[in-house]
Amino acid sequence: MSSKKEQRIEDLGNIMRALADVWPADRENVAVAGAQFEEFISTFEEDPGQLQRLIDMAWKGLKYLFQEDDYFISVKTATMQAVNTIREYLVNDGNIEVEVFEKAYDDLVDALAGEKESADKLIELDEESSEPGSSDTSTIDESKTLNDLASYIMGLEEDEASGEYIESLNSITVAVISNARPDIAEILEGVKQQLEDVRTDGPEEHAGWLQEIAAITEKAIEVEEAGEWEESEQVEAKTESHSANSDGDNISEELPSLSEEFYIPDDIDTAMVGEFITECTELLEMAEGALLDLEENPNDSELVNKVFRAFHTIKGTSAFMGLDPISEFTHHLETVLSMVRDDELDFDMACADISLEAIDIIKKMLDVVEGAEAGDHLPKPLNFERLTKVLHRVADEKIPPKKALEAAGGIQYEDSQTTEELLAESEGQNTNGSSKDGSDDSQTESSVRVNVSRLDQLIDMVGELVIAHSVVAQDEAIPDHSDLQKKINHTSKILRELQDTSLALRMVPLKATFHKMNRLVRDLSRKAGKSVKLSTYGEDTEIDRNMVDIINEPLVHMVRNAIDHGIETPEERAASGKPEEAQVWLRASQEGGKVVIEIEDDGKGINKEKVLEKAISKGLVDPNQKMTDKEIYHLIFLPGFSSTDEVTDLSGRGVGMDVVRKSIEDLKGKVDVESEEGEGTKIIIELPFTLAITDGMLVRVGSQRFIVPILNIDQAFRAERNDLFTVMGKSEKVSIRGETVPVIRLHDHFNIGDGIQDLTDGTLLAIRNANKKYALLVDEVIGQQQLVGKSINMAAQMDHISGGAILGDGTVGLILDTAALIKN
Repeated sequence: MSSKKEQRIEDLGNIMRALADVWPADRENVAVAGAQFEEFISTFEEDPGQLQRLIDMAWKGLKYLFQEDDYFISVKTATMQAVNTIREYLVNDGNIEVEVFEKAYDDLVDALAGEKESADKLIELDEESSEPGSSDTSTIDESKTLNDLASYIMGLEEDEASGEYIESLNSITVAVISNARPDIAEILEGVKQQLEDVRTDGPEEHAGWLQEIAAITEKAIEVEEAGEWEESEQVEAKTESHSANSDGDNISEELPSLSEEFYIPDDIDTAMVGEFITECTELLEMAEGALLDLEENPNDSELVNKVFRAFHTIKGTSAFMGLDPISEFTHHLETVLSMVRDDELDFDMACADISLEAIDIIKKMLDVVEGAEAGDHLPKPLNFERLTKVLHRVADEKIPPKKALEAAGGIQYEDSQTTEELLAESEGQNTNGSSKDGSDDSQTESSVRVNVSRLDQLIDMVGELVIAHSVVAQDEAIPDHSDLQKKINHTSKILRELQDTSLALRMVPLKATFHKMNRLVRDLSRKAGKSVKLSTYGEDTEIDRNMVDIINEPLVHMVRNAIDHGIETPEERAASGKPEEAQVWLRASQEGGKVVIEIEDDGKGINKEKVLEKAISKGLVDPNQKMTDKEIYHLIFLPGFSSTDEVTDLSGRGVGMDVVRKSIEDLKGKVDVESEEGEGTKIIIELPFTLAITDGMLVRVGSQRFIVPILNIDQAFRAERNDLFTVMGKSEKVSIRGETVPVIRLHDHFNIGDGIQDLTDGTLLAIRNANKKYALLVDEVIGQQQLVGKSINMAAQMDHISGGAILGDGTVGLILDTAALIKN
């Protein structure tokens, strides 16, 4: 076969594939097919002979599809048949019967003429078949299959389906029923009845009828394929059994059915399961991020390759582990990405939806594998079968992703918490901060996986060593031995470096956490009907890995509230002169010994009057109380507070922001709010750099020493007499920059008898929690220190103490829980 002939055959195949993706009102693929066919004609140098009439008619069919919608399906089918006949002619070197040409030509002529006579015959046929006692099906096209019916349904739009389309659909249904198994035929009777109602009453009386018959057809396909799987497995089992017996082998074990429950193989290597799950989770996180980037840049071939490689690796490793359901499911997903990579499929929003939902399902399967034992039978995740069918339709039947999704009921939102739960479940799994391209890290540096408990134990031991060394260094005998003093100083330097290095092992970048928010914003904004873009900054900012898991939930709540409460609808934004696409910014930075995270939006901001009115109506604040703007903004953190009157899937139930504040306070951090009505809102979180080290202010009250976390202190000052006053002779207050603040005497609170009594003789520490500010009276501020915090048994029995730290002289300093102190 000459290369020129091979090229023509390939060109005709490409034309048919382009036509297969064509639907009413879609001109792009028609234009592609037309251009390819025109080029085919121009390169046809020899006399086509009997082909000429069919080539001319096929060209007319293509032009008709580009210009008209009436009889679209009929003309499309006939045109594809004509092109295929031309291709068969070339493949067989002209050895093809004349009748085949004539049939292809006549069918296309009839289709272009409107097929009025054919349509009348179909109606007659359907009426005869529906009469009682009628059993003559000899004229029904028994070649029609369920897939033909499904493909025809996918090509229809309910609001555009005319009588001709409905009649054709009915005739195909009758044909499929006549050739189907009894159980399939019984299911399809529902389609037939629905069509009968539509024909009788009119389509406008049955809104959603097309979606209903699509669902029934999908169910019939599932039943049919399940039966085919069982039959094929039984045949395969019999064949293998026969072969084994003929070889003298006795096989008593039954082969598993493809429709069997998801199960863990009996011989799975349990030692490798943990590593397998970790590797797959990292690959899925990388693929998810690349898919979101690919949605913005669909022509980026490197992103496509990155996703493809991830799915390919997961498929191979899961097959190696014997986890066939994961391997087979990922194989379909890999095929879809292969089609995108080979330019056979455009990566559109529907393709992204399918891929992202598939990733969610694989994550859930990995979750059940992680907690299971060898031989366990496990339930398949929700939507597993549905999405498997969708992937099969796209990968094997070349159905466009959008049509395949619509036929399966569209993208599935199981619950408003789904994305958030996935974030929480996967958080902390990928804590290595992989590079942007996902390939250079392995070339530039190596790594080793270490159990977290071992890492924490190492850091604890280093902390104990630092404390022990500090006790020795402050021994009274040391200054008398200069040589020993030098050695201790040298050891101190080494210990500080060791401590810094060990603490650095706990630090991970926020990149993985921030990237997960991209998926959250995408899903929530689509569900809310809003256009939102998330921009992230400072992704390489590092934070204690033990804090990553905890900070995830507050970030999810704040991003969710920004989209639901802060961001306006497209109509509202247009009315206020804002661009339709809203902005949400997620920033992180390191300032001194703390990490600052900001979540900002360009939405409508906080309505102070409405917030205050809601708080008063719920009895959260005194109506006569005068409050600053900042204090009003902080009301959103009160339990049970919600500024919206409507409860949605996203928020409005009065929970969320109080959880945010509690989570931040549990991490010894604080949260603040800035807002401008009509411009947007910014929430600022300040967290300690690490949980292993307490950056605190060491203070003395009488003979007792306390540690106050630096993050909770606004300022330390000495009070003047004219700044002090009492309310009703009881409550003591101090004026700080024009703000009246209550005073807490720590010596009274902890029953310390030898503490300073006069407020002007001691030092006041201004501390803040949420919208409340207080001043703590202490005898003396000793200085700022970095201390290794320790949990102590008596802390649970002591109010307002969160832990302790061993000081340089070997004594214990108690760490104040300022949040609990202020609340009480």
